[in-house]
Amino acid sequence: MNISSWNISRSFFTGLLAITGSIATAQNNTIAQDTALNRFYAALRHSDSNVISILHIGDSHVQAGFFPLTTANYLQKTFGSAGRGWVFPFNLAGTNGPEDYRWNSTCRWDAARVVDRYKNDPLGPGAIVITSQSGAPTIAYSGKQDGIDNSIREAELFYDAGLEDGRIAVPGAEVVVSGIPFPGAGETVRKATLTFPDAVQSFQARWEEKGNNPFRFYGAMIRNGKNGVLYSAIGINGAMYQHYNEQSSILTAQMAVMQPQLVIISLGTNEAYSSLNAHAFRMQIDSTVQLIKRTHPEASIVLTTPAESKRISKRAFRKKSGKKYRTYYKIAYYPNPYVTVVTQQIMNYCRENGLACWNFNGLTRSMAGSFSGTWAADHIHFGARGYQLQGKLLYEALNEGYLKYLKEAKITQ
Repeated sequence: MNISSWNISRSFFTGLLAITGSIATAQNNTIAQDTALNRFYAALRHSDSNVISILHIGDSHVQAGFFPLTTANYLQKTFGSAGRGWVFPFNLAGTNGPEDYRWNSTCRWDAARVVDRYKNDPLGPGAIVITSQSGAPTIAYSGKQDGIDNSIREAELFYDAGLEDGRIAVPGAEVVVSGIPFPGAGETVRKATLTFPDAVQSFQARWEEKGNNPFRFYGAMIRNGKNGVLYSAIGINGAMYQHYNEQSSILTAQMAVMQPQLVIISLGTNEAYSSLNAHAFRMQIDSTVQLIKRTHPEASIVLTTPAESKRISKRAFRKKSGKKYRTYYKIAYYPNPYVTVVTQQIMNYCRENGLACWNFNGLTRSMAGSFSGTWAADHIHFGARGYQLQGKLLYEALNEGYLKYLKEAKITQ
């Protein structure tokens, strides 16, 4: 089952207010093998004088934005904010995405994603790309200043205009264009670095010409010019470990562009709704982890387990209505046993390989009361409040590990 058609319309911060007060204390909300994150925690100590980059990879649970934005919001409140991080025009691609920003364009765009059977190569750091046939593409970004720091002093735009010297104009910004910004990029893929003299919330970019091929836009990195946490979340509806392994250039591009001190991987839900083979799944996890380690050995890695979700049972029966019989359906939900298999494989892999693991699956069981009423109708996804609770719990687990690191190292905050 491809968990892909997912959207949440409620405001991020309306729901966030509902969980900032006291919630049921989670038992064992800790990160297993947390010493594997000591290098990240050591860097986090100096967040006041450095940019600490975090990359969060996932599926539809991450693409919706509520989960990673909550974790980012709490981390940035604690350790400072270096800006919005990675952003992509999901609305121009015709799919859902975070609600704290929006892209606009007069062009028509088509999209290709890592989960698509036929896709363009490369897909870039975001695992998704939009293309346009327009002769002079224009695209505009606008961030909302309603809690998440969307102020912009520097932005990096990644694109392929099909020309080695395609000109780009961005009013109010100094623009510097450089070539081949990530491994696997074509010869005409470029990075335009925009620098603004004062902080802005929006900008518009126009390419004055392009080559004969479609214009491709891969996304952007947004920074505010300050030190602190730079949290980039990249989620694709329906994504699995195997998709990133089949398109390994995506992971190498992410490491090159984000340069993360911490990589969080939240995958596994879609594997639990597909033809799951436990051994093959374990191998997929290892392939992803080893590729990250080879490409960017300085990064710490934490794997998260998927929520305890359900399958649907639909049974037909006939009942007489007047003089005719009509067909009715009895619908019931039952726990998906393969979620348990996925969870066990992730936890075992992390334990046997000394990798950090956050068992969110266990929390959805032990905190069932706190998550009551937060599930979406499909019993696989959460509503906004459920994702915000998940994001807060992840922050608390990371922060608990950080405080433990300081205590064991006898470091005074």
